[in-house]
Amino acid sequence: MSEPIANTPTTPAPVPTTPAPATAVPAATAPVATAIATAASVPTAAAPATPAAAAPLPVVPPPPVELKFTAKPMKIAAVPFLNAQPLIWQLAKHHQVSELAPAEMGRQLKAGLVDVALAPIAAYLLDPSLTIVPVAAIGSNGPVKSVRILSFASLKNVERLFVDSRSQTSVLLARLILKKWYGVKNLEVVHVDVKVFKPNQMKPWEAALQFGDSALISGPTGMVVTDLGEEWQMRTGKPFVYAVWMARNVQIAREIENDLLASKNEGVKHFGEIAEHYHGIWVFQAPQSKEYLEKNINYSYAAEQVQGQLEFQKLLKEEGMVI
Repeated sequence: MSEPIANTPTTPAPVPTTPAPATAVPAATAPVATAIATAASVPTAAAPATPAAAAPLPVVPPPPVELKFTAKPMKIAAVPFLNAQPLIWQLAKHHQVSELAPAEMGRQLKAGLVDVALAPIAAYLLDPSLTIVPVAAIGSNGPVKSVRILSFASLKNVERLFVDSRSQTSVLLARLILKKWYGVKNLEVVHVDVKVFKPNQMKPWEAALQFGDSALISGPTGMVVTDLGEEWQMRTGKPFVYAVWMARNVQIAREIENDLLASKNEGVKHFGEIAEHYHGIWVFQAPQSKEYLEKNINYSYAAEQVQGQLEFQKLLKEEGMVI
């Protein structure tokens, strides 16, 4: 159990886990040489066989550990994206887990429709009465790949931004970057359905924000791709937090904390398995999915991530985007 939960983000205490033993793999048996007779058919002693070099043992991932959850069964909401999968590892075996658009998380928590949600950090910035469960986050410390702006020209020329209607944090981040570092004033934000929206039909003064799985595919030919995780880190030198576990009250946060931590600690050991079985945007590209989870997404929620979160909140207030 980490330090007492409060509405102010805290650093989670690590929970020790016992790694499962790897399965031993038998080494290959070297072939036995056969004695060869001479041309005169005079029996001769067979030369001793030269042992074949043993093949290197393959790396065997740890077998899945059956987690023991201790909280009472709860209603848990998570975003329907690849990057959320390690944080909900096995939770559905004990809790009621459902997928929910990020923009709906805060409202459903406040209404008591869900107990816990892997919610966008914007939900907390807009309503600090929600309780952060400081055990894990979806973040980045450099290029994130799955949050980007597509444009035909420099971002300083953008007048209209098309955004995914499900997004919350990514929209605030895009608006902040465009206003503070590219000098974009009076930006028009238009919410669209990404399933039917065509970025390659935009005008030169328009841009499109993409996030989640839809941002993992290659952008249309001829478009400028701006990775917002990379842009944020370059400008501030800090990591960025996109989503974090939140509960509708402190009591629930304290009860569910160990379950969420156990799920994360085990889930991050199985990126390969998650990539193989995920049926999202990269269903036929498991190696790329695994690399994305390993290299682009940071699941920590420690002091460094909290500092990045506070920096985001400070800059939003300075630009008049949150109270």
